Amino acid sequence: MAHHPAADADPDADAEVAVRAASAGAAVARARYNTGSRRTADRGLDFTTEADVETERAIRDVLAELRPGDAIVGEELGSSGDGRRRWLVDPICGTLNFAAGMPLFAVNVALDIDDVTTAAAVADPAAGDVFWTDGVAAWHRTAAIEAETGADRRLQPASSSRLVTVNLESSFPDDSGTRLLSDEVFRARFSPRFLSTTLALAWVATGQQAGYITGGDLRGSVHWTAGIALCRAAGAVITNLAGDELHTGDHGLVAAADAETHAFLLDRLHTADGEAA
Repeated sequence: MAHHPAADADPDADAEVAVRAASAGAAVARARYNTGSRRTADRGLDFTTEADVETERAIRDVLAELRPGDAIVGEELGSSGDGRRRWLVDPICGTLNFAAGMPLFAVNVALDIDDVTTAAAVADPAAGDVFWTDGVAAWHRTAAIEAETGADRRLQPASSSRLVTVNLESSFPDDSGTRLLSDEVFRARFSPRFLSTTLALAWVATGQQAGYITGGDLRGSVHWTAGIALCRAAGAVITNLAGDELHTGDHGLVAAADAETHAFLLDRLHTADGEAA
């Protein structure tokens, strides 16, 4: 299995900065998990907690130290700085899960340079995993892997799990995403999941899930950018809902472990769309 020596990673590289920032955030989120973090803002069913803000501050501290001239766009603390280099930060993606004591949440950090993502990291605080990319390949880092091999493992998408997440919190053209869930052909091949966190998108890159489907305009989003970068670098097939280039047309996203799975998901999604017409 191909792997990248963690010991040889350039500590000054943007990808390593992304890993360090995401890891710092993950440490705070993990420490605050199941401690009853107080809600600080409610937006209907959605809300923010003190832990979200503290996690983002930990990430910003790393970026301020290592990339002081870069701009930052954060989910909780807004925008700071200006320029071609812009860090996108989602400190706890899956706040409702986090607050409910469900260990399904992620820390997302990505660097866009002139709107091209060149480095990203997604941390899973509960599992102790960090998935990262330098824009060329994608890797998995944990303390256990480093202790065993001294190396990060290359991510490899796979469809063998037969799990596909459909993001029901997003909007789909003609509700095709919702109808997909009752499609017998789809359900005969894949088992649908409904997870309120973009950690599930990262799992397409890792091979833990066969696919991920969501609606919505995802351009420049602190929620989605890191996971999209992971999938692309790992070699997953990723398009908009129409099967065209991401961030165009119908927008949304279909990410799949391989071309065959992607074609199947698109076909069933369009069949569900067509049945509504």
